[in-house]
Amino acid sequence: MQPITIAGAALCLLVLYWRYQTGKKDPNPKPRTFKQKYETAKILGAALLVWLMISLNLRRLSHSLSADTPFEPSLFDRVVEFLSK
Repeated sequence: MQPITIAGAALCLLVLYWRYQTGKKDPNPKPRTFKQKYETAKILGAALLVWLMISLNLRRLSHSLSADTPFEPSLFDRVVEFLSK
């Protein structure tokens, strides 16, 4: 497991714990509106896309620096490459 994966998972868990702690303090929290949920989904989707693009580029760089034969990109690689354009 790579350190960036561990750091990302730790950050996600920390944010979830922080949200849980702040939610407990308010006995009547306001319900989230659709607009807030949509904005959160957009941010998470953009972060996931950036993470996938970085991962794909690092894998290609690692593969090109080694003396291995060129690899055939998988369907997932082609989807990430298409979305990054």
